[in-house]
Formats: sequence, structure tokens, C-alpha cells
Amino acid sequence: MNILFFSFLAAGATILGGSIPLLHKKLSDKQLTLLVAFSAGVLLSTGLNHMVAQSFAESGRWAMLSVSLGFVVLYGYEKMAMVHACREQNCQVHHFGGSALVGMGFHSFLDGFAIAVSFEFEKTLGVLVIVAVMLHRLPTGISMAVIMLSNKYNETKAWITLTTIAALAIVGALTGTLIPVQENLILSLAVGLSGGTFLYISTSDLLPMAHENSQDYRVPIAFLVGFLGILTASFLYGV
Repeated sequence: MNILFFSFLAAGATILGGSIPLLHKKLSDKQLTLLVAFSAGVLLSTGLNHMVAQSFAESGRWAMLSVSLGFVVLYGYEKMAMVHACREQNCQVHHFGGSALVGMGFHSFLDGFAIAVSFEFEKTLGVLVIVAVMLHRLPTGISMAVIMLSNKYNETKAWITLTTIAALAIVGALTGTLIPVQENLILSLAVGLSGGTFLYISTSDLLPMAHENSQDYRVPIAFLVGFLGILTASFLYGV
């Protein structure tokens, strides 16, 4: 099944990102910043110009309720966990308990869910969503590993935790496939919900990280390349 395959790719992107600090490798801060900025552009454009737009076209005002719910729910979980992706690999986090694991796991679950409902709603939209998810899971995986190591996790425990959280994307995708394809209204609302989480991640998480302590002119360029690239795809392929 394509959805299951792509959810494995999303999980793999998280593990790939986490492997960088766990294997004692290092990306420069500039490289990470540009990756985060590009990811923010891709995620914002996918959420706004595709997921929200298509959900609204199908469900009208109800779509905006589902978008708002997605934004607010992810905000609540992230603030409860006090964990999000960070630009530097030596980021400081003062709390990493059970609530943090729940928050990160929920985030991973929602990414998988977004992949599934987007593919069921429109295959071309699904392709855009998987690209957006994989791009932002890379820096998220990096920060997960850094946080665990800074909280005295040994490498074995860190690998197990990282893999478990990454695998929740697969669980989310399987959950998304339970929505009947015939139920267009429900499916479009699920796409709107996922779009709301994309808007939150891009505007409240990735963009602030990209601009934090960075005056590099390439940051807004990387953001615009990501944003306009996805927007262009909507005109070329009619998404």
C-alpha cells in the first residue's frame, strides 16, 4: 500500500535526523538554519494553499473549524511537552518527562495521519504532504536526539525512544486509512485538521527557529524557494 510505504519514509526521516547527533556527526548551524527555513516554506505553502484550500472547497465553514482545531490541539500538546525542534544541536531543554514523549509522539502520529488522509482525498496532494512531512521530520529528529542525550539517556535508550516515536507516524497513517474514502465530508475535515497542524508547525515552530540569531540573507530566500515551489506545483499539476 502506498500510504504505508510513505509513512515508513516519514518515520525514516525522523530516524535519519536523530542519527546525526546519536552517531556523533554534526551539521553546521547555517546548514540546519537553511533546512529549517526551506521546510517552513514547504510546510506553510502545503498547509495553506493545498490542504486548507481543498478542505474549504469541500466543507465550507466547517473546514475552518477543523483547521482551527488542528492548530490549537497541537499548540496545547507542544506547550504541555515543552519540546519542539531546535535550530542548534546544543539546544537547552529543562524538562523531558512523560509529557514530552506524549507531545512528540502525538506530533509524529499527526504527521502520519496527514499523509493518509491527504492521499485518500487526492493523490497529488498526498505527494506534496509527504514531501513536506519528510523535510520537517529531519530537523525534528535531530532535536529529539539532542534533547535525550542532554537528559542523560544512554544511546541504546535514545535509539529505542527515537524509533518508537518515529513509528507512531505509521500508526497515524494506519488510523487515517480507517476513514471511509466515500465519506468526502469527513475526509475533507480530516485534511483541514491536518492542515491546521501544518500551519502551526510552520509559523510557530520552524519560522521562529529559522530567524533566531540569524542575519543570513539566504534564510528568507530558502523559505521563499520552499513556499513558491509548492505553490508553483499547484498551478502546474492543478492540485
